[in-house]
Amino acid sequence: MNKPTADEIILGLEKSRDEQMDHPNRYTAVMVTAKRARQINSYYRSLGEGGVFEDVAPPLITTASRNYLTIAMEEVARGEITYRLRPEV
Repeated sequence: MNKPTADEIILGLEKSRDEQMDHPNRYTAVMVTAKRARQINSYYRSLGEGGVFEDVAPPLITTASRNYLTIAMEEVARGEITYRLRPEV
């Protein structure tokens, strides 16, 4: 079982949401967490290639985990990640 739980992640999203947004649900939690895990992956990949990483932020927390998804889940659960949903067209 993953730690933090889905409910802890949703509570973390509650902390960082804009007042005009609806309350986050599990779908929002999955999308935000997955996008952040891809950003962390890109950061470490650019380090290995010796490239610049101006557009990608390093992990925001210190953790013993080496799994990018777990790192992203912990960041979101702590409320370190802010997000904005695209307006509906």
